[in-house]
Amino acid sequence: MKIVVHTPTELIIRNSAAPLRWFGAFIIALAAFVLLIGVGQDPDGGVAIVPTIIGCVLLLGGALMVVLPRNKTFAFSKAERVFIIAKERFGRVERQMIPLANVADVRLDSSNSDDGSTYRVVTILADQRRVPWTSYYTSAYASKRAVVESVRDFLGLEPSPTSASELVFGAGTRERDARRGRIGLYVMGAFCSLFLGIGVTLLVKEQRRLTLYAPVTATVLSTRIQAHDDSEGGTTYEPVVVYRYYVNDREYTASRVTPLKESRSGRWARRVTGRYAIGSEHTAYYDPENPGEAFLLRSRSVIPWGFIVIPLVGIIIIGAAIRSSREASRLSHAPPIAR
Repeated sequence: MKIVVHTPTELIIRNSAAPLRWFGAFIIALAAFVLLIGVGQDPDGGVAIVPTIIGCVLLLGGALMVVLPRNKTFAFSKAERVFIIAKERFGRVERQMIPLANVADVRLDSSNSDDGSTYRVVTILADQRRVPWTSYYTSAYASKRAVVESVRDFLGLEPSPTSASELVFGAGTRERDARRGRIGLYVMGAFCSLFLGIGVTLLVKEQRRLTLYAPVTATVLSTRIQAHDDSEGGTTYEPVVVYRYYVNDREYTASRVTPLKESRSGRWARRVTGRYAIGSEHTAYYDPENPGEAFLLRSRSVIPWGFIVIPLVGIIIIGAAIRSSREASRLSHAPPIAR
């Protein structure tokens, strides 16, 4: 929430829907990753039901977060004696006009929970009806307090009764909380950057194997499915196919199936191993620089893209949150409005 125009006769505040839309984009990226897992579960082109359903639900939720939020503009005009609330979504604007004489007060409402307090701006009309500026509460206290005090000053109202005590007792606490929040955001950004680096490394490794490995005829010797238990009690399954091939009249054996080592559902692993009958011949791909390295199934994995897309969207959101936190801190240290 930002004051864009402040003159003796006009006050305009804008509230952008960009943060919610960015979060929606993050959910869409996560949904795309889950859907790719659902499609990639079956090497024969089938679709896994559970990941597909989860991905569709996430995709719908993310799409709604992108489409539904509206940019809002709150304009106070002494010349026209009107308070205008304009709601804009993809070029379509809806306006609500309230006579300035009907505006009795503007306050900062709070919602308290164990995790802290969140806030929203509310207009109080002469008949005591309340007009919230947003349907939700957020933690950007400083920017909202600055907006409330600017509106009250513009309308000739007294400063908020709690503002003085809050400046004495609450500002330091809020600033410490803001600093802790920024540190947390930096830590999250570092983790996102780490995962992004892992994704890029995996993608480069996969691309090299798909483009530089040379084809060779291989004979299947045995197949099996190897189970992997994770720390959360879940189990994934890796298809293992042992095959023999010759490079420059020298015999090699390998067991990797996909360009990157992958472990997924038991259904996926069984379908993969089912394609390779013992004694059958298939085309394998080996590393010319290290012929002992090879794989069988020439396909791309969704894993590198999951490590790239989701952290990248997360970094963008975190960057926006850090910028917003710095702006809020700047506002909290701004001098009081002269009357």
